[in-house]
Amino acid sequence: MFPPASGDVCAGAEADFNGPMTPKDLNDHLDEVLRRALAEDLGMEVRAGTPTEDLVQQDVTTRTAVGEGVAGRATLIAKEAGVFAGGGAFERILRMLDPDARVDAMVGDGQVIVPGDVVLHARGGARALLVAERTALNLVQRMSGIASRTRAAVERVEGTGASILDTRKTAPGLRYLDKYAVRVGGGVNHRIGLFDEAMVKENHIDLSGRSVETLLADLRADLGAGFTITCEARDGVEAEAAVRGGADVVLLDNMTPSEMSALIPTLRALAEERGRPVALEASGGITLDTLPAVAETGVDRISMGELTHSPPALDLSLQLVFDRDLNGPSSEVICIQSADGVLELDLPATHAHGRMARRVATAFAEERRLEGRVADTLQLAVGELVDNAVDHGGGGAAQSLADLDTSVRVRLVVRIGDEAGAGRAWAVRVDDQGGGDVDALESFIRPEGGVPDLEDERGRGLFLLGEMVDHLEASVSPDGKGLSLEASQDSDD
Repeated sequence: MFPPASGDVCAGAEADFNGPMTPKDLNDHLDEVLRRALAEDLGMEVRAGTPTEDLVQQDVTTRTAVGEGVAGRATLIAKEAGVFAGGGAFERILRMLDPDARVDAMVGDGQVIVPGDVVLHARGGARALLVAERTALNLVQRMSGIASRTRAAVERVEGTGASILDTRKTAPGLRYLDKYAVRVGGGVNHRIGLFDEAMVKENHIDLSGRSVETLLADLRADLGAGFTITCEARDGVEAEAAVRGGADVVLLDNMTPSEMSALIPTLRALAEERGRPVALEASGGITLDTLPAVAETGVDRISMGELTHSPPALDLSLQLVFDRDLNGPSSEVICIQSADGVLELDLPATHAHGRMARRVATAFAEERRLEGRVADTLQLAVGELVDNAVDHGGGGAAQSLADLDTSVRVRLVVRIGDEAGAGRAWAVRVDDQGGGDVDALESFIRPEGGVPDLEDERGRGLFLLGEMVDHLEASVSPDGKGLSLEASQDSDD
């Protein structure tokens, strides 16, 4: 999961983990989860060194129905809007079954997807794809569901200063992955388990036979100054005692917004008296609907069990195609990024792939520190040029992958900085295979009289784009079969 598992990944994102939940921990935990999942499906013990041939042979249907030499392609497509998470999990399960498999992620973890978006492409042995399919989808859909719900919660409290935290209400055996998905969605991880932070709950207080202050003092003596101690409070009396006792975090449990609003100034004042700030956390039965009122009380943190205890799976579809010759036309995207500032995409002519192209081009520009209006204009240019190529290049756009003529392709080249040409911030070229009239396109870009014909719906996007960029022109594509549209922006704009 960290870093993106393949050097060929076009777009990826990493969550920033520190402390007990390190990237290595995540990868090790993920591999253990995947081995257990395969063991459930295949009815055998799965170890790190188990031969892949032994694994695929345990699928008693596939080993007879699918020849050993058959290869396959898989395309993961969004059927529901949300936040994607789990691209690394998808790749790792496939490569456990076929070490030579390749996964190209078109959407990085943490990015928003909409219905029809192409999320990733994979190619590998057909047997491996069939064995991996259900485990891969189960994990990616769950993780994306958690990330999506977390993002919704984060957006509800935006501007209040409150952070959204998870809890230990995770699926047994999946805690690290569930918490990773929370981070991908923009949330913050609470303690990983019982070992990395102390949390004093009502049962601890009642069973200890000590006051809150005494119990907290004993904990601090045992754990040291650098260990985080959270103390749950059922009412104002316990909350004040927790602050006086030295708790780093006071968890206001199942209090109403009005109760918390009245109590928080007192707790802040007590923390100031002790000379050390306290973090105030709301918890207990909080939902997306009640979040805004809770955040407005002034708490620093809000923990929500519903992020992980029963997340709805995000609806994703995996389309599989099998053939013995992977060199023919396909729905795959060929993506090449060079270290010197050039991105090349060769993709099918669909609007779903067009959205993907904008996303990949935008991420590519951001990695090269293109910012502000120049970056926004680049994104607009890529969108307009690719949409034009999809709509008019090679017979019109397919509405779904099932309708796609895989021989109809669009080629996008993005150049940044020095590679864009002298004095240019960026340059973009889009080639299609549809032929057409260069003069007609030029008339849309630079119409007679300076403005387009208001009765003609064609070409308005190109005209507006031409007004925003420094250079926009049409020409015959390099292969002589279609059209090229080129746009660029000067560095000093």
